[in-house]
Amino acid sequence: MKKHTTLVIEHLEQALSEWLMLEYRHSVKIWKGETVFTNVVDKKTADGLKPLGKIEKQKANTVFSEKNCIILDPQAKKPLKPADFANLDVIIVGGILGYEKPQGRTKELLSEKSKFELRHLGKIQLTIDSAVFVTKAVFLGLDLRDIEITKEIEIIHDSVHSTILPFGYPIIDDKPVITPGLVDYLQRK
Repeated sequence: MKKHTTLVIEHLEQALSEWLMLEYRHSVKIWKGETVFTNVVDKKTADGLKPLGKIEKQKANTVFSEKNCIILDPQAKKPLKPADFANLDVIIVGGILGYEKPQGRTKELLSEKSKFELRHLGKIQLTIDSAVFVTKAVFLGLDLRDIEITKEIEIIHDSVHSTILPFGYPIIDDKPVITPGLVDYLQRK
């Protein structure tokens, strides 16, 4: 039996927004294993995240310095592969909400000063929970090329209004795996 790797989400946003919380909650549900939120420095954010996993004030580089870790970074040279999980203790995802055009914030805020191995999940910018979904699929033995990902999705609000989400979402049974509650959230905005 393969040991289950700990999921670490390095919280890198200024605040714990409703959208971010939806993605974090979905990530924990997808992973179904130990989840740790690192870099959680304020009490309000810590209190909001406590029901989802373990909370650490320090960054993952410090907390897990003695562990075998991989950081997921879209700018990494190597793709994540099932074999990467053979002796892996921790997989680290940046808790960053994306922009329409990637800004390289994962590298700047998380991986640039790290001694850990880096891996990417393909060329398409993923949401936090989509990254966790794809990572879980690779952990379970799928190759990245076998995981279908959208380039964007459109949320239709009415006959005139819609929202384009320019991020990758995994496709299962011809439907994108969208963060639960996100469509309702967007309808209210």
